[in-house]
Amino acid sequence: MSKQMKNIVFLDRDTFPKRINIPKPKFKNNWRNYSFTENAKIIQRIKHAHIIVTNKTKLDKLTLKHAKNLELIAITATGTNIIDLNYCKENMIKVCNLKDYASVSVAEHVFTLILILYKQIKGLEKDIQKNIWQKKRVFALLHRKINDLQGKSIGIIGKGSIGKQVSKIAKAFNMNVIFFSARNINHTKFKKFLTKNDIISIHCPLEKNTLNLITIKELKLMKKSSIIINTARGGIINEKDLVAAISKKMIAGAGIDVATTEPPKKNHPYYSINNKANFIWTPHTAWASDETLNRAVKQLIDNINSFYLNRPKNLV
Repeated sequence: MSKQMKNIVFLDRDTFPKRINIPKPKFKNNWRNYSFTENAKIIQRIKHAHIIVTNKTKLDKLTLKHAKNLELIAITATGTNIIDLNYCKENMIKVCNLKDYASVSVAEHVFTLILILYKQIKGLEKDIQKNIWQKKRVFALLHRKINDLQGKSIGIIGKGSIGKQVSKIAKAFNMNVIFFSARNINHTKFKKFLTKNDIISIHCPLEKNTLNLITIKELKLMKKSSIIINTARGGIINEKDLVAAISKKMIAGAGIDVATTEPPKKNHPYYSINNKANFIWTPHTAWASDETLNRAVKQLIDNINSFYLNRPKNLV
Protein backbone atom coordinates (compact mmCIF):
# COMPACT_ATOMS: atom_id res chain seq x y z
CA MET A 1 0.00 0.00 0.00
CA SER A 2 1.27 3.47 -0.88
CA LYS A 3 2.82 5.47 1.99
CA GLN A 4 2.83 8.69 -0.01
CA MET A 5 -0.10 11.08 0.38
CA LYS A 6 -2.29 10.82 -2.71
CA ASN A 7 -4.43 13.65 -4.01
CA ILE A 8 -7.81 12.36 -5.17
CA VAL A 9 -10.43 14.47 -6.95
CA PHE A 10 -13.97 13.33 -7.69
CA LEU A 11 -15.02 15.62 -10.51
CA ASP A 12 -18.77 14.90 -10.47
CA ARG A 13 -19.80 13.65 -7.03
CA ASP A 14 -23.42 14.61 -7.69
CA THR A 15 -23.70 11.66 -10.07
CA PHE A 16 -24.26 9.76 -6.83
CA PRO A 17 -26.87 10.93 -4.30
CA LYS A 18 -25.63 12.25 -0.97
CA ARG A 19 -27.29 9.35 0.88
CA ILE A 20 -24.74 7.00 -0.71
CA ASN A 21 -21.62 7.01 1.45
CA ILE A 22 -18.31 6.53 -0.33
CA PRO A 23 -15.85 4.42 1.73
CA LYS A 24 -12.39 5.88 2.38
CA PRO A 25 -9.31 4.40 0.65
CA LYS A 26 -6.94 2.46 2.91
CA PHE A 27 -3.97 4.77 2.36
CA LYS A 28 -3.12 8.38 3.14
CA ASN A 29 -5.10 10.62 0.86
CA ASN A 30 -6.45 14.08 0.35
CA TRP A 31 -9.88 13.44 -1.19
CA ARG A 32 -11.77 16.37 -2.64
CA ASN A 33 -15.32 16.21 -3.99
CA TYR A 34 -16.71 18.53 -6.64
CA SER A 35 -20.45 18.42 -7.26
CA PHE A 36 -19.97 19.03 -10.98
CA THR A 37 -17.02 20.18 -13.07
CA GLU A 38 -17.44 22.43 -16.08
CA ASN A 39 -14.90 22.13 -18.89
CA ALA A 40 -13.28 25.44 -17.99
CA LYS A 41 -12.48 24.18 -14.47
CA ILE A 42 -11.13 20.71 -15.24
CA ILE A 43 -7.45 21.67 -15.60
CA GLN A 44 -7.39 23.63 -12.34
CA ARG A 45 -8.96 20.74 -10.44
CA ILE A 46 -6.83 17.89 -11.81
CA LYS A 47 -3.38 19.48 -12.10
CA HIS A 48 -2.14 18.15 -8.72
CA ALA A 49 -4.17 14.93 -8.71
CA HIS A 50 -2.68 11.45 -8.43
CA ILE A 51 -6.13 9.91 -8.88
CA ILE A 52 -9.11 11.28 -10.79
CA VAL A 53 -12.55 9.85 -10.09
CA THR A 54 -15.16 10.61 -12.74
CA ASN A 55 -18.50 9.38 -13.95
CA LYS A 56 -19.34 11.59 -16.93
CA THR A 57 -16.72 14.38 -16.93
CA LYS A 58 -14.76 14.02 -20.16
CA LEU A 59 -10.96 13.93 -19.99
CA ASP A 60 -9.08 14.41 -23.25
CA LYS A 61 -5.44 14.96 -24.16
CA LEU A 62 -5.70 18.73 -23.87
CA THR A 63 -6.77 18.52 -20.24
CA LEU A 64 -4.87 15.42 -19.12
CA LYS A 65 -1.49 16.81 -20.19
CA HIS A 66 -1.75 19.30 -17.30
CA ALA A 67 -2.06 16.51 -14.70
CA LYS A 68 1.66 15.80 -14.27
CA ASN A 69 1.20 13.61 -11.15
CA LEU A 70 -1.64 11.53 -12.51
CA GLU A 71 -1.37 7.77 -11.92
CA LEU A 72 -4.93 6.47 -12.09
CA ILE A 73 -8.31 7.44 -13.52
CA ALA A 74 -11.13 5.58 -11.77
CA ILE A 75 -14.40 5.67 -13.70
CA THR A 76 -17.54 5.18 -11.62
CA ALA A 77 -19.30 3.48 -14.54
CA THR A 78 -18.61 0.85 -17.20
CA GLY A 79 -18.37 3.09 -20.27
CA THR A 80 -14.92 4.48 -21.11
CA ASN A 81 -15.75 6.78 -24.03
CA ILE A 82 -15.26 9.87 -21.81
CA ILE A 83 -11.51 9.15 -21.49
CA ASP A 84 -8.73 9.62 -24.06
CA LEU A 85 -7.45 6.07 -23.66
CA ASN A 86 -4.70 6.46 -26.25
CA TYR A 87 -3.18 9.39 -24.37
CA CYS A 88 -3.37 7.45 -21.10
CA LYS A 89 -1.64 4.44 -22.63
CA GLU A 90 1.13 6.59 -24.12
CA ASN A 91 1.71 8.32 -20.78
CA MET A 92 1.50 5.31 -18.46
CA ILE A 93 -1.74 6.48 -16.85
CA LYS A 94 -3.89 3.55 -15.80
CA VAL A 95 -7.66 3.58 -16.21
CA CYS A 96 -10.11 1.35 -14.36
CA ASN A 97 -13.87 1.06 -14.59
CA LEU A 98 -16.73 -0.82 -12.95
CA LYS A 99 -17.77 -4.27 -14.09
CA ASP A 100 -21.08 -6.11 -13.73
CA TYR A 101 -22.44 -3.89 -10.96
CA ALA A 102 -25.78 -2.76 -12.43
CA SER A 103 -27.08 -5.76 -14.38
CA VAL A 104 -29.88 -6.64 -11.94
CA SER A 105 -31.15 -3.06 -11.63
CA VAL A 106 -31.05 -2.39 -15.38
CA ALA A 107 -32.70 -5.69 -16.28
CA GLU A 108 -35.51 -5.07 -13.78
CA HIS A 109 -35.99 -1.59 -15.25
CA VAL A 110 -36.17 -3.08 -18.74
CA PHE A 111 -39.06 -5.29 -17.71
CA THR A 112 -40.72 -2.41 -15.90
CA LEU A 113 -40.77 -0.52 -19.20
CA ILE A 114 -41.92 -3.58 -21.13
CA LEU A 115 -44.77 -4.32 -18.73
CA ILE A 116 -45.93 -0.69 -18.62
CA LEU A 117 -46.21 -0.82 -22.41
CA TYR A 118 -47.64 -4.34 -22.73
CA LYS A 119 -50.19 -3.83 -19.96
CA GLN A 120 -51.08 -0.27 -21.09
CA ILE A 121 -50.43 1.12 -17.60
CA LYS A 122 -49.72 4.72 -18.65
CA GLY A 123 -52.80 4.92 -20.86
CA LEU A 124 -55.13 3.27 -18.35
CA GLU A 125 -53.96 5.60 -15.61
CA LYS A 126 -54.83 8.56 -17.84
CA ASP A 127 -58.23 7.01 -18.57
CA ILE A 128 -59.05 7.02 -14.86
CA GLN A 129 -57.89 10.63 -14.56
CA LYS A 130 -60.26 11.51 -17.42
CA ASN A 131 -63.18 9.63 -15.77
CA ILE A 132 -63.49 7.27 -18.75
CA TRP A 133 -63.70 4.13 -16.59
CA GLN A 134 -66.06 5.79 -14.12
CA LYS A 135 -68.60 6.49 -16.89
CA LYS A 136 -68.76 2.86 -18.10
CA ARG A 137 -71.60 0.50 -17.15
CA VAL A 138 -69.48 -2.68 -17.14
CA PHE A 139 -66.91 -3.45 -14.44
CA ALA A 140 -63.74 -3.34 -16.61
CA LEU A 141 -62.35 -0.82 -19.06
CA LEU A 142 -61.48 -2.89 -22.12
CA HIS A 143 -60.86 -0.44 -24.94
CA ARG A 144 -57.05 -0.78 -24.88
CA LYS A 145 -55.30 -3.88 -26.21
CA ILE A 146 -53.40 -5.63 -23.41
CA ASN A 147 -50.83 -8.36 -24.11
CA ASP A 148 -49.02 -11.12 -22.23
CA LEU A 149 -45.28 -11.73 -22.38
CA GLN A 150 -45.54 -15.52 -22.44
CA GLY A 151 -44.64 -16.89 -25.85
CA LYS A 152 -43.35 -13.56 -27.18
CA SER A 153 -39.88 -13.24 -28.71
CA ILE A 154 -37.42 -10.75 -27.24
CA GLY A 155 -34.37 -9.79 -29.27
CA ILE A 156 -31.45 -8.70 -27.10
CA ILE A 157 -28.69 -6.65 -28.73
CA GLY A 158 -25.56 -7.35 -26.69
CA LYS A 159 -24.65 -10.47 -24.72
CA GLY A 160 -22.87 -8.86 -21.77
CA SER A 161 -23.90 -9.16 -18.13
CA ILE A 162 -26.99 -6.97 -18.57
CA GLY A 163 -28.15 -8.77 -21.70
CA LYS A 164 -27.78 -12.10 -19.93
CA GLN A 165 -29.76 -10.85 -16.92
CA VAL A 166 -32.54 -9.63 -19.24
CA SER A 167 -32.54 -13.09 -20.83
CA LYS A 168 -32.84 -14.74 -17.41
CA ILE A 169 -35.93 -12.70 -16.54
CA ALA A 170 -37.41 -13.23 -20.01
CA LYS A 171 -37.15 -16.99 -19.62
CA ALA A 172 -39.02 -16.75 -16.31
CA PHE A 173 -41.88 -15.23 -18.34
CA ASN A 174 -41.61 -18.17 -20.80
CA MET A 175 -40.45 -15.89 -23.58
CA ASN A 176 -38.29 -16.83 -26.54
CA VAL A 177 -34.85 -15.18 -26.38
CA ILE A 178 -32.72 -14.30 -29.41
CA PHE A 179 -29.33 -12.61 -28.99
CA PHE A 180 -27.57 -10.41 -31.52
CA SER A 181 -23.96 -9.25 -31.20
CA ALA A 182 -23.22 -5.65 -32.14
CA ARG A 183 -19.47 -6.19 -32.41
CA ASN A 184 -19.29 -7.28 -36.04
CA ILE A 185 -22.66 -6.47 -37.51
CA ASN A 186 -23.89 -8.61 -40.37
CA HIS A 187 -26.61 -6.40 -41.82
CA THR A 188 -28.46 -9.24 -43.53
CA LYS A 189 -28.70 -11.13 -40.23
CA PHE A 190 -29.60 -7.92 -38.42
CA LYS A 191 -32.57 -7.34 -40.75
CA LYS A 192 -33.87 -10.85 -40.04
CA PHE A 193 -33.35 -10.30 -36.32
CA LEU A 194 -35.45 -7.12 -36.38
CA THR A 195 -38.30 -8.67 -38.35
CA LYS A 196 -38.81 -11.76 -36.17
CA ASN A 197 -38.92 -10.27 -32.64
CA ASP A 198 -41.83 -8.80 -30.70
CA ILE A 199 -39.53 -6.81 -28.43
CA ILE A 200 -36.07 -5.37 -29.14
CA SER A 201 -33.94 -4.50 -26.09
CA ILE A 202 -30.61 -2.71 -26.54
CA HIS A 203 -27.64 -3.57 -24.30
CA CYS A 204 -24.52 -2.69 -26.27
CA PRO A 205 -22.02 0.17 -25.86
CA LEU A 206 -22.15 3.32 -27.97
CA GLU A 207 -19.32 2.98 -30.48
CA LYS A 208 -18.73 3.97 -34.09
CA ASN A 209 -20.49 0.86 -35.37
CA THR A 210 -23.49 1.26 -33.04
CA LEU A 211 -24.07 5.01 -33.49
CA ASN A 212 -27.47 5.28 -35.22
CA LEU A 213 -27.72 1.49 -35.25
CA ILE A 214 -31.50 1.94 -35.25
CA THR A 215 -32.82 4.48 -37.78
CA ILE A 216 -36.11 4.80 -39.62
CA LYS A 217 -34.86 2.10 -42.02
CA GLU A 218 -34.52 -0.44 -39.21
CA LEU A 219 -37.72 0.66 -37.47
CA LYS A 220 -39.68 0.00 -40.68
CA LEU A 221 -38.41 -3.59 -40.64
CA MET A 222 -39.86 -4.27 -37.20
CA LYS A 223 -43.33 -5.69 -36.67
CA LYS A 224 -46.04 -3.05 -36.31
CA SER A 225 -46.96 -4.76 -33.04
CA SER A 226 -43.40 -4.64 -31.69
CA ILE A 227 -41.82 -2.38 -29.09
CA ILE A 228 -38.23 -1.22 -28.61
CA ILE A 229 -36.40 -0.66 -25.32
CA ASN A 230 -33.19 1.34 -24.91
CA THR A 231 -31.45 1.49 -21.53
CA ALA A 232 -27.96 1.63 -23.07
CA ARG A 233 -26.98 4.93 -24.73
CA GLY A 234 -29.04 7.58 -26.50
CA GLY A 235 -27.11 7.69 -29.77
CA ILE A 236 -27.77 4.04 -30.60
CA ILE A 237 -31.31 4.91 -31.69
CA ASN A 238 -31.77 7.91 -33.97
CA GLU A 239 -34.11 9.93 -31.77
CA LYS A 240 -35.90 11.88 -34.50
CA ASP A 241 -36.52 8.66 -36.40
CA LEU A 242 -37.99 6.99 -33.33
CA VAL A 243 -40.36 9.92 -32.85
CA ALA A 244 -41.46 9.54 -36.47
CA ALA A 245 -41.97 5.79 -36.05
CA ILE A 246 -44.11 6.26 -32.93
CA SER A 247 -46.09 9.15 -34.44
CA LYS A 248 -46.78 7.22 -37.67
CA LYS A 249 -47.55 3.97 -35.79
CA MET A 250 -44.76 2.04 -37.52
CA ILE A 251 -44.18 0.24 -34.21
CA ALA A 252 -46.40 -0.22 -31.16
CA GLY A 253 -44.28 1.61 -28.61
CA ALA A 254 -40.94 2.40 -27.00
CA GLY A 255 -39.41 2.50 -23.53
CA ILE A 256 -36.36 4.76 -23.26
CA ASP A 257 -34.06 5.50 -20.31
CA VAL A 258 -31.43 7.57 -22.12
CA ALA A 259 -30.88 10.55 -24.42
CA THR A 260 -28.10 11.61 -26.76
CA THR A 261 -27.54 14.71 -24.63
CA GLU A 262 -28.13 14.35 -20.90
CA PRO A 263 -29.91 16.15 -19.37
CA PRO A 264 -31.92 16.70 -22.58
CA LYS A 265 -32.29 20.17 -24.07
CA LYS A 266 -35.67 21.89 -24.23
CA ASN A 267 -35.97 21.11 -27.94
CA HIS A 268 -35.35 17.37 -27.57
CA PRO A 269 -37.57 15.44 -30.01
CA TYR A 270 -38.89 13.06 -27.33
CA TYR A 271 -40.89 15.86 -25.70
CA SER A 272 -43.25 15.79 -28.69
CA ILE A 273 -44.35 12.22 -27.89
CA ASN A 274 -43.77 12.08 -24.14
CA ASN A 275 -47.49 12.41 -23.47
CA LYS A 276 -48.36 9.35 -25.57
CA ALA A 277 -49.49 6.22 -23.76
CA ASN A 278 -47.13 4.04 -25.81
CA PHE A 279 -43.96 5.99 -25.04
CA ILE A 280 -42.15 5.79 -21.70
CA TRP A 281 -39.13 7.99 -20.97
CA THR A 282 -37.16 7.77 -17.74
CA PRO A 283 -34.16 9.99 -16.81
CA HIS A 284 -31.24 7.53 -17.07
CA THR A 285 -32.16 5.79 -13.83
CA ALA A 286 -32.28 2.14 -14.91
CA TRP A 287 -28.95 1.57 -13.16
CA ALA A 288 -29.64 3.67 -10.08
CA SER A 289 -31.16 1.44 -7.41
CA ASP A 290 -29.64 2.04 -3.97
CA GLU A 291 -28.29 -1.51 -3.99
CA THR A 292 -26.48 -0.82 -7.27
CA LEU A 293 -25.17 2.57 -6.14
CA ASN A 294 -23.68 1.06 -2.99
CA ARG A 295 -22.19 -1.79 -4.99
CA ALA A 296 -20.66 0.75 -7.39
CA VAL A 297 -18.88 2.85 -4.76
CA LYS A 298 -17.63 -0.27 -3.00
CA GLN A 299 -16.14 -1.54 -6.26
CA LEU A 300 -14.70 1.92 -7.00
CA ILE A 301 -12.75 2.01 -3.74
CA ASP A 302 -11.72 -1.63 -4.15
CA ASN A 303 -10.31 -0.74 -7.59
CA ILE A 304 -8.32 2.16 -6.11
CA ASN A 305 -7.02 0.19 -3.11
CA SER A 306 -6.05 -2.77 -5.30
CA PHE A 307 -4.10 -0.52 -7.66
CA TYR A 308 -1.86 0.67 -4.82
CA LEU A 309 -1.43 -2.88 -3.55
CA ASN A 310 0.04 -3.74 -6.98
CA ARG A 311 -2.96 -5.98 -7.60
CA PRO A 312 -4.90 -3.80 -10.07
CA LYS A 313 -8.48 -4.72 -10.91
CA ASN A 314 -10.75 -3.84 -13.82
CA LEU A 315 -8.08 -2.05 -15.83
CA VAL A 316 -9.25 -0.94 -19.25
